[in-house]
Amino acid sequence: MTTRLITMTALLAGLSLTATADNRPFTTPLGLWQQTYGQPDGKVHLYHNPDNPYVQELNVSLRAQYQAASVSPNGASTYPGSGGHTDEWRRLRLGWNAKALTNLRITNIWNMGGVDSLGYYKNGQWYDHGMTHGNLYEANIEYSFSDFTIGAGKILPVILAENRISSSKYKLPELSAVENQLVSDSSFGLWICNDEKKNDLGYYAGIWSNSEKRSRGTWGTWESANANIGLSYKADNLILQNGRIYFDWIHNFDDMDIRSYRYKNVGTKARDIFALYYYGKQGPFELMMEGIWAQNIADYKQGGKTVSPSHLAGLTVMPSWNLSPHVQAVMRYQLGTGSQAVCLNKRYASLVDTQGSYVDTYQAVALGFNFYMYADDPARLKIMTMAEYGHSSGSAPGHGFTGWSFIGGVYTNF
Repeated sequence: MTTRLITMTALLAGLSLTATADNRPFTTPLGLWQQTYGQPDGKVHLYHNPDNPYVQELNVSLRAQYQAASVSPNGASTYPGSGGHTDEWRRLRLGWNAKALTNLRITNIWNMGGVDSLGYYKNGQWYDHGMTHGNLYEANIEYSFSDFTIGAGKILPVILAENRISSSKYKLPELSAVENQLVSDSSFGLWICNDEKKNDLGYYAGIWSNSEKRSRGTWGTWESANANIGLSYKADNLILQNGRIYFDWIHNFDDMDIRSYRYKNVGTKARDIFALYYYGKQGPFELMMEGIWAQNIADYKQGGKTVSPSHLAGLTVMPSWNLSPHVQAVMRYQLGTGSQAVCLNKRYASLVDTQGSYVDTYQAVALGFNFYMYADDPARLKIMTMAEYGHSSGSAPGHGFTGWSFIGGVYTNF
């Protein structure tokens, strides 16, 4: 208790050190509204004073995403009572971040509990909603030197093409199946990177705990670990006028056999993942392309048997076109293939009695339209829509999911 009081006293002293009648760094309620939705321009400051040598910024953050989905399967049935549709708070996160000592950044973000989550089927009955549980999403510090940044704490590792960007900037509501299957959740770890916007050659490397105890914000549990190395290089005029090419290698030190973690497994789901991808832009047109190869996929139980997939290959192509400053059209083709290795994106396939979530091949084509309230800050407030047709095939037990998925929602982020 004494330590907390000392820390809070030091923070308040630092905040007030240079506050004067002519220099009002603290934000009023009207100022908060102007920063969030009145005339948004970047961060939402509770306190902002670049002249203070101790604390320069204290900001608040909110990510709220409410979406609804409907599925229309071919050759399978939706669970009785579900009606083939559901709605949920897809994300609801609240937090704060601070900039101190000029080069130090502190972040703390929590998933909010007690709101409606995805519907589910259990013991012969469909429940329209589950309930979210509050837990720590991010808690980390980063210190920037002249040429690189080091960080420690809990964060979502920056790996793979769609996952590497913030969920607030997604062009479609959900990740492709292969990425969704392989990526880790937010994890405790250590990392080092440089600013790819300022360097032709970029890098990002880290080591991460595969498990954590979510009921307490402990420093991971480190029952096993995974590590990543990511490189990128400026590739203007390679395909489009502005572009960058990336290569990721993520190695998991776990053997991928089925075993009981004492705590929640949040690590990557293959022994080795290799990804090569490209982001490019020219005028209103943007393009992302990605190829993934994953070896020694995590074991799983299906049909009462243990399945040990050997490898998985994935391809994603996602072009987008800004039809106006406020409207964007997006298309995505995805392919995943590997003997009993491809896991469907279970989020809305969970509405369907698939009799097994793993298939040999899954491919899908999606079309979406995004509507932005603020052209200069698209993630601030937007409506996203998507229609996708997916097809499952192969010898894996069950028939997977083949059919249409429709998703729409409202999203805000600051």
